[in-house]
Amino acid sequence: MTTTYSPSLKLSLLGTGDQSGTWGATTNNNLGTLLEQAITGVAAINLNSISAYTLTNLNGVSDDARNMCLIFSGTPSAAPTITAPAQNKLYVVVNNTTQNLTMVASGGAVSLVIPALTTAQCYCDASNVSGNGIGFYSAQTTAAGNWNVNGNLKVSGTATITGEIFGAISNLYGGTALALPYQSAPNTTTFTPAASLVGTALVYNGTGFVWSTVASAVASGAIYENTQNITQNYTMTTGSNGESVGPITVASGVSVQIPSGSRWVIL
Repeated sequence: MTTTYSPSLKLSLLGTGDQSGTWGATTNNNLGTLLEQAITGVAAINLNSISAYTLTNLNGVSDDARNMCLIFSGTPSAAPTITAPAQNKLYVVVNNTTQNLTMVASGGAVSLVIPALTTAQCYCDASNVSGNGIGFYSAQTTAAGNWNVNGNLKVSGTATITGEIFGAISNLYGGTALALPYQSAPNTTTFTPAASLVGTALVYNGTGFVWSTVASAVASGAIYENTQNITQNYTMTTGSNGESVGPITVASGVSVQIPSGSRWVIL
């Protein structure tokens, strides 16, 4: 009989009576080299100046595709596509390039993008067990237990939190010193810059929040003070009246809008 090879790991399958007197070397190669490569193998693959790479897939000898871990490095000419054999296999893929990397199975319809400078666990479904097509799928879409992150956590998509966030939040990314975050639109958080004048507060002007001067009580609450200069546009709330103690100076280019039926009195 003739020696054949297993479909996924390409191990030698000896036929009855094959390799008389030498079958031990083949068996040792299967167990001591090829199986170890499939379970513990780490392959370094350089993608310098290329945008596509096909994993070697050889019968009975070491190759790329059999390794458990594939580490891609170098400077690709464009976002690289890595083609693996369409065989059921679990991989750890380390993308050490600055380009997104796409894993595809030969002849498959489903691909998986691994972002630049990211490590991912994925698998090739060559039997369409998923029902979504032959190709590559992520093996880490959900953490079944607690997940502790000791470094930085970066989310490039949308983070949906159904529980609570505990602990001190030391910094909200994107804001400057003394800026305040607020929801400016659905699914949009922006920062209001710090106030430039003492004695100001956030006031809703009908379209958004702006810093505005407010009356402040002094002398045991018996005297209310207001500034003498208006430096930001202001629209009085419909149905409300207002008063100020003059003189009041409205800065050039700034307007004060008084709705119909409302009054602003300067004493």
